[in-house]
Amino acid sequence: MEFVPREATMTGPNRRTNTPFATSAERDALGAATWYVRTHRRQETEDDPPSGIATAAEDDYLDALEYARREITRRLVHGVLRGRPDGVPDAHVVDRESPAVPDAAGDTSRTLDGSSLLAAVEPLPESCRLLALQPFPSSETLLVVPIARRHGYDRFRLVGRISRLSMAANATEHGETTSDTLSHPGSVLALLESDGAVCDAEQADRLLEEVTESVVSLALAQLAKPVQARSVAKRVGSAGGTDTGTSGDSVFESVTSGIPAADSAAAFERIVTDGHPFHPAGKIRRGMGAADGLAYAPAFTDRIELRFVAIDRTYALETQAATTDESLTARLLAMVDGLESALKRALPAAEDPNAYAVVPVHPFQFYHTILDRYAAQCADGRVVPIPDCTQPVTPLLNLRTVVPVETESTAITAAAAAGDTNGTNGTGDTDNTASAPHPHLKLPLAVQTTNVVRTLSPQAVTNGPRVTALLNAITERTELESLGVLAESAATAYYAPGDSQPHTEGEAFDDARHLAGLLRTNPLAHSLVTEADDAVPVVASSLLADSPATGRPLVCDLVERYAAATDTTETAAAALSFVDAYADAVVPDQLVLMSGYGVALESHLQNSLIVFERETARPVGTVVRDLGGIRVHSGRLENHGLSFSPYPDSDLDTDDERELYRKLYYALFQNHLAELVVTLVVETGVDERKCWRVIRNHCEQGFDRARMETAGNELDTQIRRDERALFAPQATHKALTAMRLQGKRHEYVTSQVSNPLGHIDRETINF
Repeated sequence: MEFVPREATMTGPNRRTNTPFATSAERDALGAATWYVRTHRRQETEDDPPSGIATAAEDDYLDALEYARREITRRLVHGVLRGRPDGVPDAHVVDRESPAVPDAAGDTSRTLDGSSLLAAVEPLPESCRLLALQPFPSSETLLVVPIARRHGYDRFRLVGRISRLSMAANATEHGETTSDTLSHPGSVLALLESDGAVCDAEQADRLLEEVTESVVSLALAQLAKPVQARSVAKRVGSAGGTDTGTSGDSVFESVTSGIPAADSAAAFERIVTDGHPFHPAGKIRRGMGAADGLAYAPAFTDRIELRFVAIDRTYALETQAATTDESLTARLLAMVDGLESALKRALPAAEDPNAYAVVPVHPFQFYHTILDRYAAQCADGRVVPIPDCTQPVTPLLNLRTVVPVETESTAITAAAAAGDTNGTNGTGDTDNTASAPHPHLKLPLAVQTTNVVRTLSPQAVTNGPRVTALLNAITERTELESLGVLAESAATAYYAPGDSQPHTEGEAFDDARHLAGLLRTNPLAHSLVTEADDAVPVVASSLLADSPATGRPLVCDLVERYAAATDTTETAAAALSFVDAYADAVVPDQLVLMSGYGVALESHLQNSLIVFERETARPVGTVVRDLGGIRVHSGRLENHGLSFSPYPDSDLDTDDERELYRKLYYALFQNHLAELVVTLVVETGVDERKCWRVIRNHCEQGFDRARMETAGNELDTQIRRDERALFAPQATHKALTAMRLQGKRHEYVTSQVSNPLGHIDRETINF
């Protein structure tokens, strides 16, 4: 890997005489970024001509690049500090006021004293309280990382510039320590590679491409924020609203009315622009260019055109949950106006349309993958593109799940919307009326986000409906009052017949995972929403995103509204009460499901939709989606006379309790609740220890409920093991940066971090 950053020329006045781009990827995106800014400025000025001198559209992108480089660099460095990858010495975290510096760069002959260290890295932000010293012995380099706070699960909040100190004796003419600012993640990767932390040169090159592309994607996403803010101001204001802040129902209305989308739940997904909170390549869309991102990503557009393809049913794998007798094809034909007639026109006159299954196809996938990969199948009629029918859809947060946009010609019946004719099924899906929300459609997309290319495997096509049926059986035995799971009731994939079945690898497997579709219940159709008094489902990721109305994290607007509704005058007290209600809505039922029945949901921020009372902003429930990432413990199911048979080579089933903990405890507590708590601590000043104390109380309530439902000495011992794992002094952390350094995609690499649930009364959280 070779990375030569142009760090001295990236900012400020140097733009006039030097290139402002650190990489070719940054330069290549300039045209798309400029077009986006200029187009939206033109739309704005048509309504409200600006006064004064406007900056160049290019400058908006260059400013966003500076932010993106800094942010991705911080995520990568944070991942090194927290994940402690092999090949690199552990960092030392020292107090800013008295930085006792150990053998900083692995060279015992040349250690820094505290005053020399501070002189090399000043000025430091006032908010800096700690310094992380990360040595790289091979290059005799020391990174000095300013930290404002050390939160639960060793989640560091980085502030200010990251300094790179050269400790080599010949660094200068006089052998002095030299210092510069680390301003691109590629520079961090170069240090990691020199110390042997990257598994091989090929992976080093791949990682450099990933973080470089992630910088560009994050920069482009920043350009959407002012566009969304103007949309809210215009739409909410023109609708007669005078407040786009936090009073009354405007805390939700600013997004649901101000951000165009297929429905209100989808609108919240569009305001999330920063990607994974601590993945080093959290904004990567490898395989998509800058213009593709502007065309298809939810931050930039509320509407793309879904395509359709027919598959000869001899070559199709079709699955349905036990609670529905409708296939994906039947649901699509009922939902999409003109699809049935378009199918007939696409087929040869002698062909029976009933002999074909229909799958939805993302437009990017249609043009970049389907027409080439399945050319032979298209030629002989196994696969038939349907050219003259499209359906407008809104892309959701994960890019490849979409929700159809309602039009006058796509009004749907109750049966087509719900797929359940008996009121409410086990996953909480209710009967729908003609105006009911459309189901979500999960699609393959040959694009890498975070670690993997987002195709839809035969495992997902098979397991989704089977897990849905299993959860229906569980909820017939136990009442989950505040937890819902979005059903995956039907799916279809291209699936070549023959002796190679079941397909688990090779070309047949790849053919299956690139042409498939899965039907998922819309959260607005779940009983936790439909049976509540004016409830609003909000994807948890959006709570940490900046509100387009106020510019601060959306959860702050909710806490302010919650405080008004509960007559709480102190912001920190309102935040603590909000965390209490939030944990009550999110935690106990998930622990009952895992501890009692062996089902661990992957309830991280992106997969969780929190159900709020519209008037009070009080959280009352949570709906979890994506059944492909869960874990199911066969032994715990058998205790209840239940069983689950997944598709071969699936990751879902396990006999190892630790797999349950790694899934639920990491996703729910480290990814979801910890990020929410950190945001509230920073924004409201609430005591973090108190937050974790109330969260632990709800954990204990969940385990107590599990005991009541699974009486017996052996099962009680099982629950005690679950408690010990959750409340242990150390927690197992999914070290995403270390995983990427080792080229791991699905295999976990872990580290141990301090557990705030196990240290409730100890001074482990640094303030």
